[in-house]
Amino acid sequence: MTSAKTVEQGNKPHYAWLVMIAYGLMMSGTIGSFSVVGAQWFYPVSTDIGCELSTLTLYTTIEMVCMGLAMPLVGNLLTRVKLPVILIAAVAMEVLATVAMAFYDEPWMWYVSGVFVGLGLAATSTVTVTPTMGNWFAKKTGFAIGVVWAIQALYCAVASPLFATIIEAIGWRSSYFVLAAASACLALPAIVFVIRYRPEDKGLLPYGYEEAAGRAKTLAPSTAPGVPAAAAFRSVPFLLCVGVVMLCQGTACMNAIFPTYAEVVGLGAVVGGLMVSSASLCDIVFNPLAGATSDKFGSTRAMVLWTGITMVSFVVLYFSSESVVGSCVGAGLNDAMYAITGVGYSTFALSIFGMRDFEKIFSRITSCGYLVASLGIPLMMSIYEATGVFQNVFVFGFIVDIVIIALVILAKKSSRTLRWLSE
Repeated sequence: MTSAKTVEQGNKPHYAWLVMIAYGLMMSGTIGSFSVVGAQWFYPVSTDIGCELSTLTLYTTIEMVCMGLAMPLVGNLLTRVKLPVILIAAVAMEVLATVAMAFYDEPWMWYVSGVFVGLGLAATSTVTVTPTMGNWFAKKTGFAIGVVWAIQALYCAVASPLFATIIEAIGWRSSYFVLAAASACLALPAIVFVIRYRPEDKGLLPYGYEEAAGRAKTLAPSTAPGVPAAAAFRSVPFLLCVGVVMLCQGTACMNAIFPTYAEVVGLGAVVGGLMVSSASLCDIVFNPLAGATSDKFGSTRAMVLWTGITMVSFVVLYFSSESVVGSCVGAGLNDAMYAITGVGYSTFALSIFGMRDFEKIFSRITSCGYLVASLGIPLMMSIYEATGVFQNVFVFGFIVDIVIIALVILAKKSSRTLRWLSE
């Protein structure tokens, strides 16, 4: 690696902000398109090829499992292969697998594409966004991560109804081509022309970097302060962080079950859609707000605060089974957990382990989380089916949030025994 130049940018906006926006566009065209907007194809495809929704949508579970399994590999590659190369390869897999879906007529074919989309999403998700923003932002790291996710949320809020209309107009097969093309146009230019892993790659210093002894200094990645990976993997805080992420990801699926909830309690499908829209709108605001909260008050307090908001949402939802307004407010507040999965536990892990080997450490933490997330929706539906009362799903979520707060506090306290190195 060539050594970084200590270039000052004067009064010009720092290049880090451009990287942040570009990352948001890249994630819009990847995890936004293929993980969120892609749900618009479920009903028309299953109806046309004559299969059950549960049979078709199994490919999304396969996606998430492959995504989780591949995350540690991505974490290892980040320090060996240039980030744009990794991201271009990932986008290519996702786009080509989606194009192939236009020609399918059997559910197992989607399962095959799900493998490749999942492998690609492992790179175009939180495993790369968190360390990249950590490299570029010495200050306001949480806010930057939050804005990346907010851009993706805004895209999903606009693209989901737009592609529903496109599918009705030209059919689901042709619409797959439109989705693939639009996604490539969003992601590839951002990767090729803007996104770089470290400011040194552009001859710059991080945003918010403070010069020491009146002159600029830069740290090579190997000497960035933090906990060595080998020590982290054997530590109690690492195991506790894995537990936090597993519980967060496992319950961050409420948006997917709100429509079913609304039907079950008699509010109707329209209200179910309004609940999802309410959560989506809050997602745009909550992500940067969660990041700013972490920057201002510390990641531990932010985790407790936003988990507390999620607990309040479950209380509101529990008592709003006959109220449209109450259900929509509860759904909106519940998006706090999505802000935690986007920003909260990323900045929390960063505060515990530092940047030294963060790619390796965080990729393994999130890998466990995404593997559990693949079971989230079936678990919630099983709770409803076993008890016959949908509100018990919210009781379960409330209890899980209590455990999350306890694990966060324990992880932070136990992290005092970790030894940070800077050389």
